[in-house]
Amino acid sequence: MSAPSAAITILSSGIGLGVYIPALLIDRQLQQQGIASDVEVLEDYYTPQSQAAHIAHRDACQQDFALAQLAHRMAADISDSLEQAKIDQLLQQWAAEQRQHFIVWSGFWLPILERYRQYLPNCPLQIDHCRIDADVSASFKIYYAKNIGCADPAIWLWQGDKQQIVHEIRISDDPVIPFEQRADRLVMHGGGWGLGTYTSKIAELANTHFALDIVVANRQEISIKRPQDRFFMLDPQWLPWHKNRSGALTFPPMLQLHPALNEGPGAITALEDPANYHAFYPVIRQAKAIISKPGGCTLIDSLNAATPVILLAPYGYAEQRNAEIWQALGFGISLAQWQTSGYDPALLQNMHQKLLAQRHRSPDYVASICAKLLPTGAL
Repeated sequence: MSAPSAAITILSSGIGLGVYIPALLIDRQLQQQGIASDVEVLEDYYTPQSQAAHIAHRDACQQDFALAQLAHRMAADISDSLEQAKIDQLLQQWAAEQRQHFIVWSGFWLPILERYRQYLPNCPLQIDHCRIDADVSASFKIYYAKNIGCADPAIWLWQGDKQQIVHEIRISDDPVIPFEQRADRLVMHGGGWGLGTYTSKIAELANTHFALDIVVANRQEISIKRPQDRFFMLDPQWLPWHKNRSGALTFPPMLQLHPALNEGPGAITALEDPANYHAFYPVIRQAKAIISKPGGCTLIDSLNAATPVILLAPYGYAEQRNAEIWQALGFGISLAQWQTSGYDPALLQNMHQKLLAQRHRSPDYVASICAKLLPTGAL
């Protein structure tokens, strides 16, 4: 069976980057296997006013995690935010190209796909509902309540009810760095939007022997200046729906900040762009743990790098389920529990070994797609 001529369409969102990065990982890996694919970012189809409001909302949530939690609980249909002429043009393009296979990372795309079914009434669509969390996320639940998209298959990465890893999304072929070869460094971040309570824990963790690799929202968040600590920041000029000069979406460009240089030359340097995965992943591979809320992309990083997660307060019920499964499988521990142990590195090493044993034991989602589309022996 030869690969289809119509591209696989991966539908994502820029909110938090937790479903944006996996979408790009899948896209790059499919193309490496000769399967045409592309990624659409929902916010690219917002009206200019809605895009501006979206960015303002992100900034407000970075400043106030309680506000972010409240907004998450109030998630609602976003149809009024869309520029309908652009959506109509997109659906017409899909129909002209006979698009039939969709990988959906955000439930906010479901009403758009329901409209698209009317363009190809006699062609069944293959629509995979991808689960970044161990529970059905709010963007899907909104439309399931209206019986939209319920019949389409779900692709779980980790499933809370079964307490198991169901599928993997792999990042690179780089071998895992053995725990004993890693420096005593901890990564601290709040996901793509910089959400959570991690900044309030920095001073406390600076009293341990661990060096810190901290992702901040801006230079003003640099609160400690130990020489062993490093600071990183997402390029503030970048937005997920903006394309590069070649017309392609890109992984988030990451910057390293050098506080000792203040604002002078060399105070900010760009991390190397690996092209097929996100630039901060090499930092995670070399760390002994990630301190973060339990976002889905953080778990993808954790499993691929065999880097355990020290869990902070979750962003909503779905991330709470993520925390529960990571703890149940021995891949993570709450910060409070780790504090009680006296920040015992042996606990981290034990979790690293469990992650190492789990890695590559579950089906690779991209490989399963390729197996259906490519001739036998093509992989």
